Amino acid sequence: MFVGEQPGDQEDLAGRPFVGPAGQLFERALEQAGVDRSATYVTNAVKHFKFEQNGKRRIHAKPNGAEIAACRWWIEQELALIRPPIIVALGATAARSLFGKIVTISSMRGSAQKLEDGARPG
Repeated sequence: MFVGEQPGDQEDLAGRPFVGPAGQLFERALEQAGVDRSATYVTNAVKHFKFEQNGKRRIHAKPNGAEIAACRWWIEQELALIRPPIIVALGATAARSLFGKIVTISSMRGSAQKLEDGARPG
């Protein structure tokens, strides 16, 4: 299971995670790692696209703690249904959602951590 921050503009419009520029980078990374995307579950910690309007463009705005907490219910439900053996948090917002507290990626990078239910985010 891969958990990103939130949908971007293109993901919001498509209704699917990781289909925009970040999704293309994600696809290349999976391919280089020999991972079939169809064998993974990809989601976001925050389910809505938070943005600031700039003319016709919608510019990404970082979700705050209340928004992350409000969307945690969905992550908990996805984890309960999917029961992934490994979870990869793609950034600090995703890690905060999974652990339920602020964590620093630099302190966790490269080591496996366990969630309360025993699942292992990467």
